[in-house]
Amino acid sequence: MKGRCTIQGCSRLALKTRKNETKKVCGLWSLPDDVFVDCLAQVSRLDLVALAMVSRRHRFYAVSTRFWALRYRMGNVDPYLYVFMHMHPDPSPCWFVLHPMQRRLKRINLNLYPATPVTGSCFVKTDLGIYTIGGLINGKPTSEVTFLNCIEHTVYRITPMKMARSGASASLIEDGENKKKKKIYVFGGCWDVADSSNCVEVYDIETGTWELLSVSTPKMPLKIKESMVMDEKHVYAVDEDGEIFVFLTSKSMFCAEGEKETNPDDKNDWRLFDQTFFCRGVGGRILWRLPREFGWKEVKGLEELQQQHIIKLCAFSVQRMAIFWEAQGSDQILELWYAEITLKMTRREEGEEEEVWEVWGNIEWSGAVLSDSSYTGLNLLFADSLYL
Repeated sequence: MKGRCTIQGCSRLALKTRKNETKKVCGLWSLPDDVFVDCLAQVSRLDLVALAMVSRRHRFYAVSTRFWALRYRMGNVDPYLYVFMHMHPDPSPCWFVLHPMQRRLKRINLNLYPATPVTGSCFVKTDLGIYTIGGLINGKPTSEVTFLNCIEHTVYRITPMKMARSGASASLIEDGENKKKKKIYVFGGCWDVADSSNCVEVYDIETGTWELLSVSTPKMPLKIKESMVMDEKHVYAVDEDGEIFVFLTSKSMFCAEGEKETNPDDKNDWRLFDQTFFCRGVGGRILWRLPREFGWKEVKGLEELQQQHIIKLCAFSVQRMAIFWEAQGSDQILELWYAEITLKMTRREEGEEEEVWEVWGNIEWSGAVLSDSSYTGLNLLFADSLYL
């Protein structure tokens, strides 16, 4: 099995427990800390969870930030898909994680705060967890922010924003001067301010502080509908009217591109894969376009998905896209289905000089990841993967 430690002599040590009775223990217990951590970093995450349940020493290292940084450097991480979903008639949403072996969504048993927003929140994922920012509580925008630690599976309330927001857009951006330092930029969502997209707030993850940003712009975007980080200096944004903007982090400025998206309400869950935009269209279609082209094309090879009502598109890994759709199983049991798709761009020649690019998708796996007769409906608020 991946990640199993097979150090010679691992089961040969023994401790005396009672007279004429011995108990075998793993030789890992006798190793120096640095060697012990190096071995532990090669264990799969599922095995780490099991070890942490029976050993205090394993549990101590399993939640250490330095330990997980070592796992990243060693490349011993795998994608884990997290889902935030409101299941009716439950009063509050809850977190799920997709079990990599069983291919089922497992509810994470958390003590969420009583006033958890059901709608209007925006989300930002980091290396180790997911921020839930703003949203509606009792019909009013909130400044509350929480962080789901995906290592410990605990939720923390962090410093609230300076302004209450709902329907905002947020992006994680590397600091231009120090790429190891990352900040969260939150755009818009301020209901009581005329130009809500001018209410840009920045959260410094390292210091845990929020700062209001004074934004200069020749033209102010309306409510930002989609935003994607192109690099550490540029955020690509589309407002609710389809106007396209680029936010320059170095100048704190929105620049209008002079182009407009047609029917922006029909294009949701924008994602950037390999410098190509993808989104969830209508009629079960997945669309794509290049950043400097403004005509969307359909991903080919996924015609069978047009029978489904896709409710969420996200990234599963560097190579795979993930989609979700709701269905009714036998005896009208509510089901949530999921598919992983690989994408390939191909070039087709038309005429002597013209070349046409196409994107083909292939469904690598699909199936029901949640089935429950006790629920009447669901609202999938967030889905994305982290390498853990």
